[in-house]
Amino acid sequence: MRIIGHQKIINYLDRSIEKDKISQAYLFCGPAHLGKFSLALEFARKITRLHPDNSWEALRVGGQEENQKINPDIIIISPETEEKDGKIKKKDIKIEKIRELQQMLSLSAYFGKYKVAIIDEAEKLTNASQNALLKTLEEPPQKTVIILITENADKIIPTVKSRCVIKKFGLAEKKEIVEILKNENDAKNLEFWALNRPGLAINFTKEKEEMEKRIKAQKDLKKMLEENLSEKFSFCEELSKDTSALVEELSFWTVILRENIFGNTEFFQLDRKKALKLILEIEKSLKIIKETNSNSRLVMENLALEM
Repeated sequence: MRIIGHQKIINYLDRSIEKDKISQAYLFCGPAHLGKFSLALEFARKITRLHPDNSWEALRVGGQEENQKINPDIIIISPETEEKDGKIKKKDIKIEKIRELQQMLSLSAYFGKYKVAIIDEAEKLTNASQNALLKTLEEPPQKTVIILITENADKIIPTVKSRCVIKKFGLAEKKEIVEILKNENDAKNLEFWALNRPGLAINFTKEKEEMEKRIKAQKDLKKMLEENLSEKFSFCEELSKDTSALVEELSFWTVILRENIFGNTEFFQLDRKKALKLILEIEKSLKIIKETNSNSRLVMENLALEM
């Protein structure tokens, strides 16, 4: 498994294995798509002494794919999903999942080494779940390791955090992203939208539709900035036909404008004050569209007047 960046964290974990000073709990925190889960799984494979190849998967609480070679010493908990009003929503991780995990951790390791629990998106743990987990962190079974992964460490209660070794994941360096994309067509667009996140860079090479949405957003924002008012209003009507797609596109516009403020002027250059003003107007429009029954076309036309 290839891990992009985070060499200091990798070195720290490798030294802990070499010196046999593995902690009983870790908290991996940082923005999405940085490789937190991949590194946690790689670390888990190393300390369970199972060769780290992709043919072995971890045991996922709540179900697993058939015909997989399962490593029973690595247990993964992640939020379940549900579809509501055509949208996929992630559910909280309830206390029952933690109790199931505690039962699994009480059993001896199958391979005779460590048992490792990885809790992905740990910010979805309820307070009851975190308090139940705290009991395990206070009196952990021997040779067990728990790794919490989160984008928002503030959602983890202080008593849980105090019992974890905290590792903060930062954005990758630009040269690392460039290396991932060096053989890709349209590498400039891919590099821009990866936003220094290796996971996003890799995803975009596989999910062409996601990249196409962002390229369309670039062109649409350019139209809204450069066309006359009549053409802008006509364009607003077109964009407003699909509210969910409109919300997504407006979110992409804010990304482009923020990058512009930070000096990434790959596609066009705006005065920083104007870019900031437009971000605020777009975010205000997004809030109205998502939280009220306002006519999306009228909201967009008001936005067009500001652009």
